Formats: sequence, structure tokens, C-alpha cells
Amino acid sequence: MVLTQPYLSRVLRRLHYHIAVDPVDDEWRGWRWDQPPLRPRAYLGLTMSDVVAKYCPTRRDLWLRRVKCVKVESLPRQLEIGLIIHSVFHIANKLFLEASTRYSDPCDVYDYMVENARNEFSREGIDLGGEPWCWKLFKRLAHTYVGSMALRTIWHPGSRGYEGLIWITEHHIDGSMLGLSQNLRVDAFSEGVVVEIKYGKPMDFHRLALTGYALVLEANYEIPVNYGLIIYVEGIPEYPVRISVKPYYLSTSLRKQFIDERDEIIDMLLSEREPPIPLHCPESCPYYPVCRGGGG
Repeated sequence: MVLTQPYLSRVLRRLHYHIAVDPVDDEWRGWRWDQPPLRPRAYLGLTMSDVVAKYCPTRRDLWLRRVKCVKVESLPRQLEIGLIIHSVFHIANKLFLEASTRYSDPCDVYDYMVENARNEFSREGIDLGGEPWCWKLFKRLAHTYVGSMALRTIWHPGSRGYEGLIWITEHHIDGSMLGLSQNLRVDAFSEGVVVEIKYGKPMDFHRLALTGYALVLEANYEIPVNYGLIIYVEGIPEYPVRISVKPYYLSTSLRKQFIDERDEIIDMLLSEREPPIPLHCPESCPYYPVCRGGGG
């Protein structure tokens, strides 16, 4: 799935209704970061997952990491795959940008992407022999990019074909104005739309990450970010990849929810109170052995 301009137009057209009937209150725009309610109670350099990730329902994982300074030996396989998927999307977008500014023929663009991809994977430390699904996912993204480019050159004679296909990916941005980390990384954004890439099943709190990144982008660039898209990637590595996209209007209500979560986490960390061990822990949690093994 590539977020092409025709696709975005269809999705955003449905969301425009929400902003017309429920516009975002100005006090909940990121550029109001220095005033309540956005101004944080403390500046702790929180990551986005610190604020929104509720894989652990009591947030004991955050307490172990930030208060007890517990280190994990290695990432769970699910988290490792998620990081690799982000890299694949970034490589595909980067190579398409490079190729489409050099060549006008979609076939030349595709050839450039494929010829240079292995070097990019090596630079990212990704072993295609050990992760063969990476190449399949990359080829799928490359086909989609180039196919969309070819259609655009047909629909719009004289166009180079890449307009509306370019996204800024893996963008590093400062969230410290909102009490977040100075080194946040946005998966992708363009023209007032922020994008998150997620591996696995949809979860309700995922949309809060979109909201948080929208606030940070507004704080830095003072332009409204009203919409968010989550790209869900499933099936990897055992089954054929499945990609779906979920659109969101980043309303005042979602912004309030994100700030409430941020303030609750700040209070928990400042008080150093110990959250209880949850009744049920996902085995993918990197702190599972600490809680269930009696450590910590």
C-alpha cells in the first residue's frame, strides 16, 4: 500500500466532514505548547510509547524501565520485526524519491529501486537471507509506487508522475516543548497528514500516537495537522503480507485524551509509585521474565 494522492483524496474527503462539524479548539493545537492545558507539569523526555503504549495495562513496564532502570537483554521477536518493517518502508520511499527525480520512465525508476535496494538493506543491518520476507515486502511496495507513477503519467500528461507520492519518512523531531523526547521519530508525514506504521493487530491506543505526533509537528512547524493514517502490516513472517490503512480525524477529544495520558504518566514517574503486576501479561513484553520470573 502506497498512500497515493487519489487514495488520500478519497479518504480525506470522508474526514473533512468531521472537521467542519467538530473543529479543533485552538488551545489544543501544538503551537500553544507554552500554555495550559498543553504545557507539561514536568519535562521528563518521554517517548511516544511511554505515553500511549498500553501493552501492559498497569504500565508496570514503563515503571521498570524509567524508575527501576531495568535493562532487557534483547528485543522480543515481534518488536524486532516491527523495526525491520519500518526500515523497509523507509528504504522503498527513499529509493523512489531518488529514482523519480532522475528518471521519467516508470520502468527505469523500478530498475533503480531494485538495483540499489540490497545496498540499503545492508546499510540498515538487515540480513535478507535471514529475513527473506523483507525483499518480498520491498518488491510489493516498489511495484505499487511505480504502478501509481505510471497511472499518474497517463492521467496527467506532462507530469513526471511522482507528485502526490512523496512523503517525508523517519523524520526526527523535537518533542521537548510538550514534555516529550528531543529525539522523536515520525514514521511519515505530508501536507497536514501524519502516518504511523504498525505491525500486528489494531489496538485502540494506536490512534493516540498519531495525535501526539500531530501535536509535536504543530508545535515545531506551526501548521495544522488534522488527519492521521495508520498502516497496519500483518501476516509476516509466516504468511503473505496483509496491509490495511485506518484513517483518523485528530479531534479535540483525541488531543485531550493524549494530554491526559501524558500527565498521568508524569505523575506516576514523579511519585515513583509501583504499579501492580497485571493479571495477564503479553509474552511479547520485554519485561515478562522480570515480572513473571520474580525479578524487579
